Amino acid sequence: MADYRRFASIVNAEVYKEDNSLLGIAREFKIPSIEWKTVDIETLGQVAVYKTPTRVLEALTGSMKFQALEPELAEEFYNPTISHKLQLHQRLDVNGPDGHDRERSCTLITIVSARFFKTDASGAKLGDLDEIDYEFTCSRLAQRVHDSDRTLLEIDVFANTARNSSGDIWTA
Repeated sequence: MADYRRFASIVNAEVYKEDNSLLGIAREFKIPSIEWKTVDIETLGQVAVYKTPTRVLEALTGSMKFQALEPELAEEFYNPTISHKLQLHQRLDVNGPDGHDRERSCTLITIVSARFFKTDASGAKLGDLDEIDYEFTCSRLAQRVHDSDRTLLEIDVFANTARNSSGDIWTA
């Protein structure tokens, strides 16, 4: 049985490009939400409307905010026709009643194939942090724990797959 008296906090969020070069340390990275479109089932005499998921997901969109970013790497994001494979490495420190739990602490790796469609620079104000916001649409999303072959979640729009650690979510 799970021990719910534990808390995890994100202590680092490094973003890497496909070639494993460090793109920057994210101040914030919004991973796309997994939201299935639904169909309302309502029949005569049914006590309530029942929403059932379809096999279609809502658009996978996310965003990321950097405090500092290398200009030569970031300039690629201004072209919305090119997909970029990014990896987010979130270091999760788990704490429980006995303090820091090293065995349960881990690095969660999220891989996205992203196309950037919106960029907001923070502007210029003396004393403010330099922040750049990027919004993207995602064609592939995968999550796993570092040093584990077990995929927690994988959604690939072009391969038409949706699976978790138990296997395919929808069978043919």
